[in-house]
Amino acid sequence: MPWLFERWPALRALPYRSLVAAPTPVERLAAVSRSSGAELWCKRDDLTHPRYGGNKVRKLEWLLADARACGAGAIVTTGAWGSHHVLATAVHGAEAGFEVHAVLVPQPLDEHVEAQLRADLRAGARLLPVPAWALVPAAMRLVAARLRIAGVRPYLLGPGGSSPVGCIGYVEAGLELAEQIAARALPEPATITVALGSGATAVGLALGLAAAGLTVPVRAVRVTSRLVVSRRLLVRLARRTVEVLRRADDRFPDVARVAMRRLQVDHRQFAPGYGRSTEASREAMRVARDDGLVLDPTYTSKAFASLLALVRGGARGPHLFWHTLSSAPMEPLLEGAPPLPAWARRVRGED
Repeated sequence: MPWLFERWPALRALPYRSLVAAPTPVERLAAVSRSSGAELWCKRDDLTHPRYGGNKVRKLEWLLADARACGAGAIVTTGAWGSHHVLATAVHGAEAGFEVHAVLVPQPLDEHVEAQLRADLRAGARLLPVPAWALVPAAMRLVAARLRIAGVRPYLLGPGGSSPVGCIGYVEAGLELAEQIAARALPEPATITVALGSGATAVGLALGLAAAGLTVPVRAVRVTSRLVVSRRLLVRLARRTVEVLRRADDRFPDVARVAMRRLQVDHRQFAPGYGRSTEASREAMRVARDDGLVLDPTYTSKAFASLLALVRGGARGPHLFWHTLSSAPMEPLLEGAPPLPAWARRVRGED
């Protein structure tokens, strides 16, 4: 049962679908602690689900249940070509009985992105490519309109599942970590570092920690455009998430302001842009591998690079890295998967 329901029983009125193998483990990163001279730990949210895990699954526990409560038969969402959110929604949405439609925008095409696209198709997702983010809202409305004409009610879900309902998943995660700290599974960290894509993971985590009475700063490492995760949008998401929770149970604390004071955004890892690796992110992937962590070029490697820069600057910790990439094997998701669609092959010059 979620810690939210244990602490604030009236929140049980919120729609919820159990997906996460909670609590996810916390582990000391022995190799990088030894090499850096700092005490580093990892919250293994790569292990949220054995079929396809990562941070998106925590959001989908609440989003898929909300979609069902709204009477929806299809999810309409969006992301870049290699979106982990789109794949998680495709996999878990299909298992929950939804059609999944995704409007996709380009990003640099590499083996990782190609695998994500093929796995989307294998999971049954219906993909609609558009050339730019500016075209996404109109494309999503078009897909939704076609579904309504066909007699299917759509549930629209923005990038990364970053709505107030999706954010609740990481409020719960913050409470989960607080319980692990209380049980001495790990020391209370001086900082928590997590990738900042669309915002719900970092914002929800800051809210959950604040609701638990912890003052740990959350270092959110930006990997997307400032237009996607401006400070104004993050503050609005925090405020609206607390409003949703307090409508269901007015005893939930009004922690939006204090949480946002503890949310620090590191902008230094973004260049040269979304989905493009750097020397620092490539080094982070190599260093993390010594402790058995597999990182991706877009999100987690840049977050880990930020953490390495922090400890190399003299911050001794303890520090916690929040691992958000699924570590479930991709082979089962790619078994029998179709080839890349023609629009993706054209980028490689094959058509």
